[in-house]
Amino acid sequence: MKTNFTKLLSVCFFLFLGYGAMAQDTRSVGETKTYKVAPEKGTNTLAWTVTGGGAEGVAWALENSTTLSDASIDILWMQPGTYTLTFTETEAHGGLDCATIKTATVTVGSDFDVTIADAIKAADCSTTGTNTVVTFVLTKTNGAPDWTFDYTTVGLETEISGTSVPASGSTHNLEISLTNKTDGADQAFKVEITNVKDSFGNTTVTGDDETAIVTIYGLPDTGDITFN
Repeated sequence: MKTNFTKLLSVCFFLFLGYGAMAQDTRSVGETKTYKVAPEKGTNTLAWTVTGGGAEGVAWALENSTTLSDASIDILWMQPGTYTLTFTETEAHGGLDCATIKTATVTVGSDFDVTIADAIKAADCSTTGTNTVVTFVLTKTNGAPDWTFDYTTVGLETEISGTSVPASGSTHNLEISLTNKTDGADQAFKVEITNVKDSFGNTTVTGDDETAIVTIYGLPDTGDITFN
């Protein structure tokens, strides 16, 4: 006949080895997801660990004031990789602790990307003032809310460029202010973006991107009105 202590050891041994795996989860960089478990008792010790993809604060971070000792946590995935998410519930029985372990695999995709669209107008006339402004829209998917990029025009006599241009959110309007030709000449150019990265350090999936050519037609070089 087993003693109570022997029975307790058997139960604890079973609980410790009887862990289960949750379904695999797939996320994007820059995405926050809630993970939760229903503990058996509120007085038990709860503990989460995140391993395999990088350190806390660099590759992932807890959000919304959740902690690793909560039954429910919110994780912001900052960098791509394969992570193992482990939850342990430990129940104390005098001098003996019994634990149940649950695990999940989280795959965070390398899917931060930024593309630049063609000019809002594929062709336009020069303005009668000093400059013509041409607008290009950049669109971000996934990644951190804040990001930067370099750009340059290609095709102008004097190219226009920018370095580490700050952007925030899913779209950014890039305005190119073009000095008009005084002789009525046309100007045709495209825009290239490079070195795109978010504040987590991610770079884009597709790399550099460029627009189609936009043409700004010069105004007729008409002489002034004269009086004979």
